[in-house]
Amino acid sequence: MNFNPHPSLHSRLFWIVAGSSVVIGGITLLLMFFIAFQNNIQENKSQINRLMQAVEYSAAIAAFTGNAEVANDVIKGLMLDETVCGAQLFNNDQLHAASVKYADTSTCPEAILHTLYSPFDGAEVVGYLETRIDISAVKARSYRESGKLALALIVLLLIPNYVIWLAVSRLVVRPIETLTQQLEEIEPGSTARLAPATTYETKEISQLTHKSNSLLENIESVLVYERAQRNEIEMLKVLYENMAHHDSLTGLPNRALLNDRLVQMLLQAKRSNELCALIYLDLDKFKPVNDTLGHDVGDALLKAVAERLLRMMRKSDTVARVGGDEFVVILHSLHNAQEANDIAHKVLHALAQPFSIGKHTLNIGSSLGVALYPQHGEDAETLSKNADIAMYAAKGAGRNNVQLFKL
Repeated sequence: MNFNPHPSLHSRLFWIVAGSSVVIGGITLLLMFFIAFQNNIQENKSQINRLMQAVEYSAAIAAFTGNAEVANDVIKGLMLDETVCGAQLFNNDQLHAASVKYADTSTCPEAILHTLYSPFDGAEVVGYLETRIDISAVKARSYRESGKLALALIVLLLIPNYVIWLAVSRLVVRPIETLTQQLEEIEPGSTARLAPATTYETKEISQLTHKSNSLLENIESVLVYERAQRNEIEMLKVLYENMAHHDSLTGLPNRALLNDRLVQMLLQAKRSNELCALIYLDLDKFKPVNDTLGHDVGDALLKAVAERLLRMMRKSDTVARVGGDEFVVILHSLHNAQEANDIAHKVLHALAQPFSIGKHTLNIGSSLGVALYPQHGEDAETLSKNADIAMYAAKGAGRNNVQLFKL
């Protein structure tokens, strides 16, 4: 069984209407009972007074003559009325006739005392006639009368209250439910908006729709801004990561990324039992270009060298710039040592060709050192050191040549 801690507006309105009807009906019942009880008391007093007036002559004769038989007949006649619970007739002599319906006299607290006068001398008091009202009978009749009236009133109250409940439901609850359903269908950040109510639209519902749409616009703006910020952060992450692992001038991998790829290449070569090579390359005659033509021409020359190297290499190979005019090439999956030597000489020949930089035609050379895996080193540090030694050997041999590391 599901318990909803938040009852619907429909149910709340229903209980308000039902509760108000019950409260009003209960209060009305109490008021009606009190009024009916008081009216019945007065009516019974009047009725008993009329009865006592009817038997007054017989009671006066009985009191005057002291006739007990007549006195008892008078009492019996009074006791026939359902509202009478006790009666007695007595005089100043020994006459006393009485009858009670209940042994407990507290049930009949209301008493009416009638003075009897002589039938021959209207001024002479000959006795008294006392009658007590049956309160329980009065209450029972009051309950019946007030209950009927209260029931009729509650029914009469429920009808207009039910009409009010239906009206409020149509004017308030239905538009709110419509707006709620629309809100549930709107995706966060979308351009969808709440449609105004087509029927039973009130000023308050219209204001609620307008305020909700304003809030949706604000949410959309915040989400759009957040998405833009998130995209910008992602772009910055990519940019920073690229800057951290690539040379800012040529866009080639830097030393950090080169070392990572070299380690990965050695692990793969070890698993696959492959031959690989590492080429260290240093440009010849680059410093005079930088000194005589300026850094702008020197930077353009480095970019051109990088582009030429990338065009020559396979997609699986890596070309990196590790220093001013120093480049490194990783060659994967070679068939033999001669293949590495052939690729190195192709690079030597390519870089010996003239470079057109602006209005300048530049001729430079390069010195290349080659180290093979696993002959010249089985780890990245050893292989790099031996390729660098081979490169300096090429420089020492007159530059513009290729040297294979020699053990």
